[in-house]
Order: sequence, then C-alpha cells, then structure tokens
Amino acid sequence: MISKVEVEEAACIGCGTCWVACPQAFSEHDMGDDLKAVATGALGDQHFMRSAAEGCPTLAISLIDENGVMLFPTEEARAALRATTDW
Repeated sequence: MISKVEVEEAACIGCGTCWVACPQAFSEHDMGDDLKAVATGALGDQHFMRSAAEGCPTLAISLIDENGVMLFPTEEARAALRATTDW
C-alpha cells in the first residue's frame, strides 16, 4: 500500500500526466519558465497514484510503502528507461 509519494524535481519535465491522473497527490509548481510536478503531501486513490507514477516518462515519481520500501519505480522500469535512452 502506498503511504508516501516523492517527486524528483530535477527529473521532472512537467508533462502534467501526474497532476491530471491524480490531482489529490500531485500539483503543478510554476518554476518561472517551467512547470514541475510536486507532491501535495496528501494521498489519492492507490490506483490513480500508481497510474500517475507509471505514466511518468522520466520515472520522476517514487511510490513508497509504510515500511519505507520503494514500490515504484522498479529496477525493471529503470532498466527499460535506460534501454530507451542509450545511444
């Protein structure tokens, strides 16, 4: 069960997928010329939070359970992203 959501600001490209998929857990933050996602501190529906994280093109969203275990991104998801960005 997801108990904490984190967004890595440096990895976020501001595509908006997360705050559209789960506005309870994510919102947009105006960084001047850019929008970035931020965690609101609240939790949304478990399914919607997972969809938002899995839909993030840069894997900037981390989902953490009540024991501090990272539920997403998985190592498989990270490997898949690396494979698509290796030249």
